[in-house]
Amino acid sequence: MKVFSWLLGILCTMTGIQATAQSCSISIPTTQNTIDGSQFLPGDTICLEPGLRSYLLITNCTGTASQPIVFINKTGIVRIDTDHYYGIKLARSSHVKIIGNIGHSSEYGIVIQRVGNGAGISLDELSTDIELAYLEISNTAIGGIYAKTDPDCSFTATRDSFTMYNLHIHHCYLHDIADEGMYIGSTKYTGQYLPDCDTTVFPHYIYGVEVHDNIIERTGWDGIQVSSSPLDCRIYNNIIREDSYAEVPDQMSGILIGGGSVCDCYNNIIADGKGDGIDIFGHQKMKIYNNLILRSGRTFQPGNETAYKHGIFVGNSPGGESSTLHIMHNTIISPKSEGIKFFNTNSSGNLIFNNIVTNPGSYQTIGKQAYFNPALPDSYFSVRNNMFSEYPQSIKFVDYQSDDFDLQASSTAVNTGFDAGLNAVSFDLLDRPRPHNQGYDIGAFECQDPHAMIQLPDATASNITVEPNPVTDKLYVTIANKVEHIIQYQIITVHGYPISRPSSLNVPAHQKERLQIDVSELTAGIYFLRIFSQAKVTNLVFVKSN
Repeated sequence: MKVFSWLLGILCTMTGIQATAQSCSISIPTTQNTIDGSQFLPGDTICLEPGLRSYLLITNCTGTASQPIVFINKTGIVRIDTDHYYGIKLARSSHVKIIGNIGHSSEYGIVIQRVGNGAGISLDELSTDIELAYLEISNTAIGGIYAKTDPDCSFTATRDSFTMYNLHIHHCYLHDIADEGMYIGSTKYTGQYLPDCDTTVFPHYIYGVEVHDNIIERTGWDGIQVSSSPLDCRIYNNIIREDSYAEVPDQMSGILIGGGSVCDCYNNIIADGKGDGIDIFGHQKMKIYNNLILRSGRTFQPGNETAYKHGIFVGNSPGGESSTLHIMHNTIISPKSEGIKFFNTNSSGNLIFNNIVTNPGSYQTIGKQAYFNPALPDSYFSVRNNMFSEYPQSIKFVDYQSDDFDLQASSTAVNTGFDAGLNAVSFDLLDRPRPHNQGYDIGAFECQDPHAMIQLPDATASNITVEPNPVTDKLYVTIANKVEHIIQYQIITVHGYPISRPSSLNVPAHQKERLQIDVSELTAGIYFLRIFSQAKVTNLVFVKSN
């Protein structure tokens, strides 16, 4: 597996944060497994003694927003190895932080290295306002982090009785997890039947989910799943690799935005999983942008072309609510089936702008729908300036073979993106400014080369005309150069779908070349003739008539 270490190094340098040393209000020895926080005061720092310990149950901690109760490792690494049902459980607590990088040089100061019968961390029993950071979790029997309180017949955790607020998970490393890496919020958003009291209840919401700068590797089920989070939800800057290895139906995605959620999802890298890159079943308005999705689903039943997996899949919300998706500036490389599969029939006003989709596995069977395949009429979408190509090398990534999908200065994706106005994205996957130079780049990366696609001076300019326009059968293109160079040309639709492969033409200096293109087989409509001449891209509009 390619690990794109160049990008991982950049992100770790860019986002790494080290906490400063703190004094301890109370120290917890390695032999103590339960902590009753009712004795703690807001603002207390609780130090966990370094060394190997079994599970840890923390209950009844009540901090405040300005003075949370903070659990840290003391001077060395805290290691948890247990056959219990969890590594750490936080119950009946609020305004609590568990931070694992105090007083030592390791990135992760609290390490849950094995949980024989359960989850790594459980945030349960009406806990709220929790922050987890710099923790390593691995080798769990079920999920890595569970964050929800399941309702029971006491009815204290139902939607009308309890809301979880402000869940913040960042800079954690989760790997070799049997089920979900992170299971946040209840997936039973539309109702949960309780047989003990013969009634159906609605599980609680989570307001304010922020999940960022985590690395998640080798999960049996979804990498990150967020459900029942309808307000202030953001999932960003995460790296997810090799998700869904257990191949459990409906549990196969790098990131899943589940029912009841309204989440923005951006600047994530999702690579080499067996599931879809991003699954979306939320509602209302969501933005999905600057994500790099590599080879999603390629290792899932590779000989079975009907075992579909996609770069981005958009399905209906379980509750039937309407949605509007802004899917912009994503780079999707070699998905098993389609790049973007849009199957939400309760949706409108969707924007599909400035995405790169290349080498989708379904291209040979369904053609251009392998890039963007909607289940709704065109009127439900605005599809602009995407780059859809069967051939990744033609896009001119910096190093396609080494998974460096930044753009070369001469790439035709540079400066050819659509200016989305109020919906424009102002930064790229590496948090570099967007746009750079003359315009927006297509895809997750914004080339920062100072000379990227700068138009050549008049001495090397080309004069290009097309006629007739409208055209019925033969389109004539006249090209006049002041210096000799090779020009490439290609017909694309207004939505960015290529109609033909790029072709080359050598135009001698101070001469005119007249090119004839047969367009008789095109259906009536508007098309672009895209011409690449050294560092300049020209899009000439022509109309095909019957």
